[in-house]
Amino acid sequence: MTSTNPHHIIDDDDDDDFDWEAAARAIDVVYQTQASKPSTSLPDQSSHFGPPPNNPQIQNSVASISENKKQPGSSRQTTLDKFIGRACPRPQPKSRDVEEHNRDCNEGDGRASSVQIDTEAAKTWMYPVNFPRRDYQFSITKTALFSNTLVVVPTGLGKTLIAAVVMYNYFRWFPDGKIVFAAPSRPLVVQQIQACHNIVGISQEWTIDMTGQISPTKRACLWKTKRVFFVTPQVLEKDIQSGTCSIEYLVCLVIDEAHRALGNYSYSVAVRELIAAQVQLRILALSATPGSKQQAVQQVIDNLYISTLEYRNEDDGDVKKYVHNREVELIQVAMGQEAVEIDNKLVEAMRPFATRLCAIGVLPTRDVQTLSPCYLLDSREKFRQAPPDLPQIKSGDIEGYFGALLTLYHIRKLISSHGIRPAHEMLEEKLKQGSFARYMSRNEDISKAKLIMQQTLSHGAPSPKLSKMLEVLLDHFKTNDPQKSRVIIFSNFRGSVRDIMDALANIGNFVRATEFIGQSSGKALKGQSQKVQQAVLEKFRAGGYNVIVATSIGEEGLDIMEVDLVICFDANVSPLRMIQRMGRTGRKHDGRVDILFSYEYCMFCSWLLVRSE
Repeated sequence: MTSTNPHHIIDDDDDDDFDWEAAARAIDVVYQTQASKPSTSLPDQSSHFGPPPNNPQIQNSVASISENKKQPGSSRQTTLDKFIGRACPRPQPKSRDVEEHNRDCNEGDGRASSVQIDTEAAKTWMYPVNFPRRDYQFSITKTALFSNTLVVVPTGLGKTLIAAVVMYNYFRWFPDGKIVFAAPSRPLVVQQIQACHNIVGISQEWTIDMTGQISPTKRACLWKTKRVFFVTPQVLEKDIQSGTCSIEYLVCLVIDEAHRALGNYSYSVAVRELIAAQVQLRILALSATPGSKQQAVQQVIDNLYISTLEYRNEDDGDVKKYVHNREVELIQVAMGQEAVEIDNKLVEAMRPFATRLCAIGVLPTRDVQTLSPCYLLDSREKFRQAPPDLPQIKSGDIEGYFGALLTLYHIRKLISSHGIRPAHEMLEEKLKQGSFARYMSRNEDISKAKLIMQQTLSHGAPSPKLSKMLEVLLDHFKTNDPQKSRVIIFSNFRGSVRDIMDALANIGNFVRATEFIGQSSGKALKGQSQKVQQAVLEKFRAGGYNVIVATSIGEEGLDIMEVDLVICFDANVSPLRMIQRMGRTGRKHDGRVDILFSYEYCMFCSWLLVRSE
């Protein structure tokens, strides 16, 4: 079987005569040949899908597809031929202006039965040359264009560029196709919008940023009239399930922070719906931290239908030269005498409940010091699945005992990680109603713990952690220019963000601090709207602020700017989240991470200590 067309679109009936593995090798040979050729400017494109006049230079890399005999068991996802399925070549479409295209919303559906490829455009793929070329980015992009790929690259090493290039090429190849970029937070979405416009020049007139604040009716119109969509996972899931999203036009889906694709998270549900509908699309998943265990990584791969893993770490040869030194210092902070006394009282309050649960056989140990939330939740789940026959005790009481232990554990963790004030606020809230209030309202140990908390707070005794944090910050700005240096302080608890901001307010005029938190409102600190979040980042980059106090929203993927120092106010978060925090520094020059921790058990600190030994 021969053909003079290097991009013959393979019909499913031709599968038995086509060697997909050989085609993949042919593509790789052409990549290697073309990668060494001089770059050229982007040829003229139809105005409705081409870049604006000020678009940077783009490198042409020809990707021809040859036809050979098929070998059993070879991949069938490598080439564009399989991606298209039964689609047929079609001539270059005539240019339409945006105004005419937008009228489709009011004049009817206008959908075609399938998305067809522009075979002339598909003879080449484009790569930008207005940025210094990094071989690992170029190589990963080649892979991601032709197979569903999970890209695992450390924070700050250019996943955004890879995504932008893949999106742009599918934008070129499929003039009627639609491309979706999904990210869990508004700042991440805005970051990719800017990358697609500035790196590869996708015209903003064809793009739309859709959030849950836009009505479903308006989103339905936008799905018809726009081509590149920046959405949150929840919007994507809802619009696919409701039929609002034009899924038959989807050709490329990029999923940022892909490690979230576990269980029934919106990423997983959306992809399952698309696969069930037999949508032919390319999936590109991005994450700096895909999972701490092999099972979690495998679940992400399965849920997103990934066929290729592109992994790089900071020690890999093609990445190492772009990684800068990152000094990590673990700073142990004594809890303080009052905090120790409160913790001891809470431990005593936990003992009777652990003893009762152990006596009836639903908790394997009564040792309070070894209890953890996972241990308690696992024991409670086993009790729920196979409750013992205990006529002398009600199942509701057993549930209440487990709940009391979990609450007391959380309060203890707040004391060690964030201080007495957040712990006192939570204790006061829990004592107002529910089973915890019923069990603890007359508990002598709880009453004593509460009294110590109130006395300590009334005296205005400084938190040891806050004092150490201020000391670290003052030392940093003694040797670094406050006008140029940037610092991020991470805290997992919003109540601590408020305390940290109060402490920074009195440190001196050279510290210009602000909080950076999520949208949802809490009792301790009101949430920030997406508009405020973006304004905070812009002012931080411009120098209006030199310190950001951030919750978890600052951990994932954001290209905030050059950060010289990261202070982790709490250390008892997951190792993956701590790695994300550390990725905020050491990106373009040397950086430092200071991790404050008390005596509390910290998986990440233990891991660091083992590595250092």
